[in-house]
Amino acid sequence: MTPRRSRGWWMLGLVVAGCEQAPVAVHDAAVDPGLADAPDGGALDAPKASVDVPPVTVDAPTMDAPAPVDAPPTVDVVDVPAIPEDRGPPPAACEPASLVDLNAMASRDGGLVRYVGTTAAAPRAPSLRATCVGADGMGEAVHQVVHRYVPSVTGRLRVSLDDEATSATFDTVLFAQRECFSLRAGEQPLECNDDVEATAAMRPSASSLRTPRVVAGAPVYLVVAGYPRSADDPLRPQGAYALSVTELPEVGLGMVCDLSGRTNTCTPGQSCVDGGTGSPPTCATDGFPDTRCRTDGSDECNAGLRCFMEFCRRTLALGAVCGGAAGVCPEESSCQWVDGANRCVRTGARGSDCRDDAPRCDTGLSCVHTRFGDHCRPTVAAAGRCDPWGFRDACATGFACGLSPAGALGTCVTPGTVAGAACRPGATARCDAGLECRLSPDGENEVCVRAVAPAGRCDPLDGTTICSMDTDCVPDGADGVCAAPGAAPGAHCRGSAPRCDAGLTCSVNEGDGRCLRAVATGGACDLRYHSTRCADGGCVARSATAAACGMAVAEVEPNDGPVAGTVLAGAAVVVVGALGGTDLRDCVRVTVPEGASLVAETFTGDERGCARSGGDPSLAVYAPSGVEIVAEDDSPRRGLCTTIAPWTHPQATGLTAGSYAVCVGRGESPVPRYRLMVSVYR
Repeated sequence: MTPRRSRGWWMLGLVVAGCEQAPVAVHDAAVDPGLADAPDGGALDAPKASVDVPPVTVDAPTMDAPAPVDAPPTVDVVDVPAIPEDRGPPPAACEPASLVDLNAMASRDGGLVRYVGTTAAAPRAPSLRATCVGADGMGEAVHQVVHRYVPSVTGRLRVSLDDEATSATFDTVLFAQRECFSLRAGEQPLECNDDVEATAAMRPSASSLRTPRVVAGAPVYLVVAGYPRSADDPLRPQGAYALSVTELPEVGLGMVCDLSGRTNTCTPGQSCVDGGTGSPPTCATDGFPDTRCRTDGSDECNAGLRCFMEFCRRTLALGAVCGGAAGVCPEESSCQWVDGANRCVRTGARGSDCRDDAPRCDTGLSCVHTRFGDHCRPTVAAAGRCDPWGFRDACATGFACGLSPAGALGTCVTPGTVAGAACRPGATARCDAGLECRLSPDGENEVCVRAVAPAGRCDPLDGTTICSMDTDCVPDGADGVCAAPGAAPGAHCRGSAPRCDAGLTCSVNEGDGRCLRAVATGGACDLRYHSTRCADGGCVARSATAAACGMAVAEVEPNDGPVAGTVLAGAAVVVVGALGGTDLRDCVRVTVPEGASLVAETFTGDERGCARSGGDPSLAVYAPSGVEIVAEDDSPRRGLCTTIAPWTHPQATGLTAGSYAVCVGRGESPVPRYRLMVSVYR
């Protein structure tokens, strides 16, 4: 009978093939998993064999390893995970003949390693389990190609398939492990990702990840695979790819760090925090005021602090002004816009979140659902005038605020009975005869609308009407008219030339755009419905009812924070800028008189619904005190662009006098060019 070979034999075979690191001294061994979990990293593997530990066979006698002698003072002595039982031969994708050695085969450009390959020849049957696909992480990632990479520094790895060389039809899955064996129950990979949150290379089906701590000299296995797809699906489970690996070396306590995490990372137990105005970000110990919460299983924050949105903040009192770094509201309360400021308000009170259980709000208040959540507002009786967006009041139980054309004040009505009323929840007939249920202009609720024939009068916000026969409601005076494609400003472009009637141009060269009317600088423009194109800048408000085209001015650096924002000359300004590289935010400052309103909008092109190719700009507004009063990303009917205005946010009207900051931010993807329109009016 042939004796069973131990796992040590398989590891020895991989060493010979150049696929495992040779044994090293114990004091250079793998890091304790408890130390390796940085705040924004994924879970680590459960303890198991590390390539830093001399392979030991289960068949042979063993002896205790001697304690390290005269270990260098800069190297910590850590616990070494126990070697698990024999797992047998490695899976097919982990065989030496199948592995891709990135250190030997990939091209290197400074700290970036890039490898171009394909999964076309990889077997469909998965060798390793991907935890980020399928129910409970048990889904299959097919056509797997495993890449072995040995880091040169201790820190993290940023790994990405978001590359123009990755096939646009390849639906990728990417995951990383410390060992090339399939995970067992309770074990986790270093990290796993199906689709990127934001793509820089127009590859939304590509994958990217950032590992928790890895050790210099200890191999990491990076698996490129595909998500299973049917034969008629345009997305495919295999294809060409470009895999890039960037090493993020560790920097120590108090040292300058990269807040975006693109070039370095802090040592375990520390995180990179903003240094404030005029100071660079530095590594700070977790758990202290205004630093990140601990994630090592100990108390998240020191005494007197509360973990809120991943940071340890001081606890404020009820009624205190809140927002930004001012602190965090106590338990059973939240930071809400009440009486002209963001304040800590008890749950169930006016302006605060509704309670989970009845009574959901205090006496005299009703709970209303908006795109910002469920909030308690003063109750309005049936047939009373109400705020259709639910910012200021709420209809009594059994009624809902019916929308009025063009977003005017609504009326408390029974759901499903009139145009603009909320659809009946859960009913078979959700609206009365002659009405149909459609998505509300807020992108959150559903409303009953009336169909309108071509050339009929309609609601440009589509809150009470819907145009029929392939027509669009375009602005026309106080309301709108149903117009055929290409026939009026604001209408959809035709599919073929001429895409718009004479005097109009399509907002995009290809695809689904809107016909726009060109307006010279100083001419009247359409601020609310975006049916015009300003020749040299953008549309800014002159009053509550009028807007005009303004010329654009370039942003001026440095302007990366609210305090350092560029001071705007005037109350209606168009700013042109870009966000890329380490530039994550641009800010401007504008003077607001007492009781005035603010409008701020971002554009990445001429189309009102900004496309993914232009990036994903966000907006935030800061009060004169420096407290953030409102932030927004991806407004309804705006695609990836954003609007903050009195008709979208109550925080934008009735402002106290002072200098306010408006900041444009971005996520992972750059914003090659943006236009920021800022208007102040009374």
